[in-house]
Amino acid sequence: MHEDRVELEHYIGVFRRRWWIISSVMVLTLVFSIIYYIKAPPVYETSTTMLIRQKPVGIFGTTNYQVMSGNEMVNHTLLLKSQSLMKMVAENLPDSALALSSLSSREEAFRRILSDIYSGRIQIEPLRNSNIIKITVRENNPYMAYYFANGIAQNYQKFDIQNKKLQVSALKQFVEAQLKKMERVLKESEEKLKEYKKKHLTLEISSETSALVEKLTDFEAEYQKLFVEKEALKKRLNLIQSRMDNQQKKLLETTWESILPLIEDLRKSLAELENERSRLLIQGFSKDDPKVLSIQKRIDNTRKALKDKVNELFSSEETPDPLGNIQELLKQSILLKIDLASLGAKEGAYKKILEKYRAKLESIPEREIELARLERERKANEKIYMMLLEKSEEARITEASEIGDVILLDQAPIVKTPLKLPKTKKTIFFIFLGLIIGIGLAFIVDYFDPSIKSDEEVSTILKAPALGLIPRMDGEDGFLYVMEHPDSHVAEAFRTLRTNIVLSSPEEKPGVILITSLTKGEGKSFVSSNLAYSFSLSKKTLLIDADMRKPRLYQAMNVERSPGLSDYLSGELKKPPIVKVDGLYFLPSGSSSPSPVELLDSERMRKLLDDLKEIYDVIILDSPPLFSVADAVVLCARVDSMALVISHGETPRPLLLRAKDQLRSQNNLLGFIMNKINIQREYRYYHYYHREYTS
Repeated sequence: MHEDRVELEHYIGVFRRRWWIISSVMVLTLVFSIIYYIKAPPVYETSTTMLIRQKPVGIFGTTNYQVMSGNEMVNHTLLLKSQSLMKMVAENLPDSALALSSLSSREEAFRRILSDIYSGRIQIEPLRNSNIIKITVRENNPYMAYYFANGIAQNYQKFDIQNKKLQVSALKQFVEAQLKKMERVLKESEEKLKEYKKKHLTLEISSETSALVEKLTDFEAEYQKLFVEKEALKKRLNLIQSRMDNQQKKLLETTWESILPLIEDLRKSLAELENERSRLLIQGFSKDDPKVLSIQKRIDNTRKALKDKVNELFSSEETPDPLGNIQELLKQSILLKIDLASLGAKEGAYKKILEKYRAKLESIPEREIELARLERERKANEKIYMMLLEKSEEARITEASEIGDVILLDQAPIVKTPLKLPKTKKTIFFIFLGLIIGIGLAFIVDYFDPSIKSDEEVSTILKAPALGLIPRMDGEDGFLYVMEHPDSHVAEAFRTLRTNIVLSSPEEKPGVILITSLTKGEGKSFVSSNLAYSFSLSKKTLLIDADMRKPRLYQAMNVERSPGLSDYLSGELKKPPIVKVDGLYFLPSGSSSPSPVELLDSERMRKLLDDLKEIYDVIILDSPPLFSVADAVVLCARVDSMALVISHGETPRPLLLRAKDQLRSQNNLLGFIMNKINIQREYRYYHYYHREYTS
């Protein structure tokens, strides 16, 4: 109950001390809300909706599966917000729209649209659980809202149609080029066959050879079809990559390399299935055989699984898009790469089939071989020519009938009635908002800084006295600062600290003192070394570096790290290797040990401290931080007293609150040392403290 009352009084104190912040924020909020609503222009709102449909893109059967996902709807939304589309909207505004919207130029219209996008006056968002995107525009001019909303929808529809036609046009040009080439090749093969028959008076080949030629022709036609499809996919991939800059192309390669390990098993499975299918075809099974059809079904399922995996990866919220709205281009590129890999596996399988049947063809008579070869060449070229002719016509029809994936559902109307927001409710809302902001700001100013700012705060938490305040020394290690600068204010602070420790110790005999901190970087080694040197001026003092994990004192003392404490405790030495440095006795940490806690908690450590107390007046141990390892906790039970180093303005208050119960349970807590005091900022407080302990 007492602690609850203290907390309540603390909160009340915040209100009392910071009432002017709360009042000022409330008054300012109220004044600005009243001024805004008096002078605010009318706001008009209108909206339009569009449907995004999905269909396969391309004229070849191996092109992308396109499965609508929430992430793809987000991609459409991002494209609708892109600057390039906003530029199209502004450039396509008629002069009458500019006049009615009170816009002086299309450049001003472009800047206004961008401003509306960034400020949220233009909202473009997909409707939940649907393929519909809603565009809502709020403007001070009803005509501006009308033209912006419909302009975005109509220009995006045009952009989508142009993009689709561009892809189909590129494929059509490729197919037509291949068609002209194949027409020439077909004529040449027909002429060669005609000349051969005329020269050798041969009219036909045997039925067995004819059947073999027919099969080989079919497979060669399929092989050439795969080649054409593969080249078409490369054209599409190049077209997509031409819309990327160099950085985006690098991102594509990085993304492909990162996805490869995730789909490697499916790629291997697809290659194995294609090889199995080719093996059956070589054995004489037809394409309609149940075994071949079963494998073909597994091939189709594996292809779909590959693309589903990519869709899943790009639908994940963790998928990065560091270069802006290019995720859809990346996805299309990855799917095309998978199609190319799939065709590559199929092409390799058909190559094996062709090699097998060509070997069979070599076993028939030479004259019949040549006739069969010419006949096979003519038939294969004819089939490829007919396939290309069919694809060419399909491409022309697709290009002419392309209407894109965007369908406008509702046109945005002209709304001439402004939105009416209840001023009373808005005013009350702003008053409460000001109150909340004011209270929050007051608590932020008073409490939100988690660092310790005064020794009174530490004393309240730990119920322990402040033993001394040590000034900050920026840019200096200062492990022996007291020795090097005996007349400085830092040296005086350590002399005051030394006096306070002596006066606070039982019978004014400090004995064994443990110096520790909560975390690293708070200056415990600095305090330990300078305090030890200060004691050494009048008492026989030993400084022990008990931090076996990250020792630093041996460098300041200019001695070797080992042999030292750990070597003695592990039994490697019979006597502790104590050295004397400028009147101060020092025991280094020693060699690195895999179990420092066991060594520090050993009977040998207890006996060592008992023996040393008989020799030295003061023994100071520098230990690791409390919250880093258990070393300091173990040493607490071995020493006469303990002092905690707190870094002024750095030690987190929550960490001290966590440690208070543990520290209070140690009956030998002498007090705390406030380190790194900023003299210029805290001069009056430091001066008062210094005067109190030196007067």
